[in-house]
Amino acid sequence: MEGAVQSVEENAFIASPQTSQPVYSLSWLRGIAALMVCIFHVKKYIWADQSPDIFTLSFTQGFLGVYVFFIVSGFVIPYSMHRNKYSLKKFFRFIAKRLVRIQPPYIIMLFVFLIWTYCLYQWKGWGQPWLFDLRGFVLNVTYLVPFFKERWIVIIFWTLAIEFQFYILTGLFYDLLMRNKWWRYGAFIIFLCLGKIIPEEYLTVFNNYIYFIIGFQLFLYDQKKIDIRELIISLVIALGITWFMEFPAGAITAFCTIALIYLLNFKNKMADFFGDISYSLYLSHGLACSATALFTIGMNSWLRFALCIAVGIAFSTLYYYGIEKIFLRWSKKIKY
Repeated sequence: MEGAVQSVEENAFIASPQTSQPVYSLSWLRGIAALMVCIFHVKKYIWADQSPDIFTLSFTQGFLGVYVFFIVSGFVIPYSMHRNKYSLKKFFRFIAKRLVRIQPPYIIMLFVFLIWTYCLYQWKGWGQPWLFDLRGFVLNVTYLVPFFKERWIVIIFWTLAIEFQFYILTGLFYDLLMRNKWWRYGAFIIFLCLGKIIPEEYLTVFNNYIYFIIGFQLFLYDQKKIDIRELIISLVIALGITWFMEFPAGAITAFCTIALIYLLNFKNKMADFFGDISYSLYLSHGLACSATALFTIGMNSWLRFALCIAVGIAFSTLYYYGIEKIFLRWSKKIKY
């Protein structure tokens, strides 16, 4: 699954200009979501479609971490825009900042994966000799894979397409969404209806927009743009739509995410660490964990599981400090 990237600007938490109170819980949620997605895939690498006990059965729900990412993005992106006094004329600088922040670590990881598959074939004869195809690569890095019925180089990365569509959509309609509640809810309804019209196979932001709406409403409440009554009514409606029109597990995940935003709002070094490396863990765990699982065949399953998680965290930490943080610093230089 596919963890969608969390695009917090510089820090693992943000602070409200009105209250000057950091929202530490966003760091917690980023780390939790990334670990959920990681555990979901490691379970598949080791136990395939089997669930030998109650613990491994629970791991199959790790894919829900992606919806946590969507809610957090729905909060953070408009917050950043609000803080920077965003307007439509800043659209291209806003997108440029997002591109510098997100794309280079993603593209580099694609090359690492392609080199790894080539070396693995030459060394062990496993897999395919070469996966690179220029057309497919371009469609992957531009997130157009579903529209041209191409294959994802790494299927995990489909959620990056959703995230980037959200950046574009929010950049184009932010002023409208902030104008007043009637314009905002009208736009929300239109976006949700588009999600019912556009086939899910195209993986558009509209198919998942309800989660971003939840994050957006929490942002508005944090910034005192709506009162508690409007927040509760809108969240109840959103959770109802998710339960009855999407799936109950999504609604439960959304409810837990909302609760944890307030319950986990305290600083913790471990949470900050996992929040920092969450994007790198999302990008690299498929390679690091699957390689570990591959080379530990024959070991005890739980030992393999622990090794996969440990290696995934270690590799993503190196990737964060060695690759991602470079582009994070560069993205800070782009002001909008």
